[in-house]
Amino acid sequence: MIEKLKGKRPFWVHGVSVGEVQALMPVISAARDSGYSGPIIISTTTETGKEMAFRLGEGLFDFHIYYPWDKKEFVKKALQSLNPWAFATAETELWPNMLWELKDASIPAFLVNGRVSDRTWERLKGPMKKKLGVSVFELFTEIYLREKRDFERLSSIGVSADKLIFLGDTKKDALLSRKDPPGRDRWAASFSSEKYKIFIAGSTHPGEEAVVLRAFEILKSRYHQTKLILVPRHPERAKEVLDLARQKFSVCLLSSGSFDSDVIVVDKIGVLFDLYGTASSAFVGGSFADKGGQNILEPVLWGVPVQYGPHMEDFTEASAEFIELGIATQVKDAKTLGDVWIGIMERSDSDDGEHFKEVSEKYFKRSSGSSIKTWERIYKYF
Repeated sequence: MIEKLKGKRPFWVHGVSVGEVQALMPVISAARDSGYSGPIIISTTTETGKEMAFRLGEGLFDFHIYYPWDKKEFVKKALQSLNPWAFATAETELWPNMLWELKDASIPAFLVNGRVSDRTWERLKGPMKKKLGVSVFELFTEIYLREKRDFERLSSIGVSADKLIFLGDTKKDALLSRKDPPGRDRWAASFSSEKYKIFIAGSTHPGEEAVVLRAFEILKSRYHQTKLILVPRHPERAKEVLDLARQKFSVCLLSSGSFDSDVIVVDKIGVLFDLYGTASSAFVGGSFADKGGQNILEPVLWGVPVQYGPHMEDFTEASAEFIELGIATQVKDAKTLGDVWIGIMERSDSDDGEHFKEVSEKYFKRSSGSSIKTWERIYKYF
């Protein structure tokens, strides 16, 4: 690979896994759209991250590598071999040894789509932890933050204000580029959506499927022409979720290709976003389980109303705005979720669908563009 660089210094981007790759890919796309033709290397830590990189960005980057172990000797060797002109990582990923070596080598380092989750914020409490945290953040040349709350948190603990830039969420740009109405329509036809109303529970964690299935039971008792698509966060749990759903309903796996059942359990990655587009309503997981919430932007981009449990800390600002716009509902239990779904069915003949699409279009129109702004700032260091 070193030979293939032909002496050109690459732009090195690192995304640990799927979420971080999704945040970085629109920045790489913005770079190529701007005319940048230099080599780009993407590294991941997980195999699923690699799969997502090739799914979203094949042809945009030149090489994929696995991230070196974050020990001084390994990252130093990698930097000497690759000699990047800049390094960018995503979201909450702080790699102290890499950042120190980048600083020593005078290579600019950037945090893209940066955020300070509630868990990270808790770990920064206390004088010594705060001091250590600030020292790591200070190693970045610039930090591009997703939400104003992230900006306020890092400012309050003493990270240099001139490093902190609020640019918004690059994942919004990624979603806009991935929206595929024909793909959505093919799924909808296969689920017989002209006959059945589709409800979906996406990125669910252990314990959440039982809540969702109870909510669907409440819905099904009133409206028989409904189907539920259950998408566990980790597809290897599909058999476990299938067995749970089978206690009350007829069930099939998405991979079976036959969708006559009440409940369809998704056992593959990379399809959830399109599936959200088929639904009348979507529950987003990681929210009854204390996981900070999964991505509520995905269903909202399709104009699909969302519901979620009490934990949506990773999308605090979006959650508050969506609730205010009337396209999101925070629910406390299975009965509340079931009642919301019944309400959606009761209004299924109204203009709600068009209203939600209009809300979605206005929201994304005013909040997109972070990726271009991010690349423009990074490119100044080229």
